[in-house]
Amino acid sequence: MSRRRAGPAITAGRPGAFSLVEVLVVIGMLGALVGMLLPAIQSTRESARRARCMEHIRQVALGVCLHESARRVFPTGCDMVPRGPALPEGTQHAWSSLILPYIDERGLAARIDYAKMWNASGGNNVAAEANIPGYVCPTGIVTALGKADYGGIAGAWLVTEGVPFAGPTGFTSGILFPVDGLQGPVRAAQVSDGLTRTLLVAEAVDRADANAPADDTDATGRWARINCFAQGAPFINTRGSDIASNHPGGAHGAFADGRTDFLDDTMDPVVLAAICTRAGGEANASPQAR
Repeated sequence: MSRRRAGPAITAGRPGAFSLVEVLVVIGMLGALVGMLLPAIQSTRESARRARCMEHIRQVALGVCLHESARRVFPTGCDMVPRGPALPEGTQHAWSSLILPYIDERGLAARIDYAKMWNASGGNNVAAEANIPGYVCPTGIVTALGKADYGGIAGAWLVTEGVPFAGPTGFTSGILFPVDGLQGPVRAAQVSDGLTRTLLVAEAVDRADANAPADDTDATGRWARINCFAQGAPFINTRGSDIASNHPGGAHGAFADGRTDFLDDTMDPVVLAAICTRAGGEANASPQAR
């Protein structure tokens, strides 16, 4: 009689199943990996947004420089020249409206009557609502009609220790300031500090009011109206600073020669005031850029 050899015992349950402890360990490891990768992903996204923002402001500065090259004068920061009882404070068209033909927006510029108020009915009001992608920073949060995240530098009005106070003249000590007839637009030869040392435009993100009506007479943060300022805070990205961004560590700025830099928000206030003026005579006005 033959005998069969006993085979291995068959165990109950599904072969290869994970225990609860093993599942929890895997979940924990996945969570740790996500926690390690998330900052890297966010950093990569911010780097891409910064690159796009820098390209936007570079094109804006190029448009201003092309205006100066074609007309031998920088655009008016804001037209506030009185034109009789109907326009006692001018048309208020901003430099960012005047350079439209130089940034491939000729079609939009053709719809604007620059002899009328920036939001005059019959055409200007409709044109002023247009959203121009090159005027908007990718890190901006607010969505508004005719938004502008890049403002012209009218000058410096810093009241802080160590910075010479220019008084009222500080509001027109830059390049893109409101012109009311007492001063005309700036010529390159008037920038005695040097085009490479004088800030032309800078980030001024999310100034627009998303709830403001299209015909708001107090509109700010719009490319069609005013859109220039004198820097009034000693540090970028602090309370009261017009130069502001959502980028960590600083904001983008473009100089009158078209050069673009990332301006560090720890920049010395003396240097910040110096680069916002065109003829301050400062010996050292090199910004901390990165």
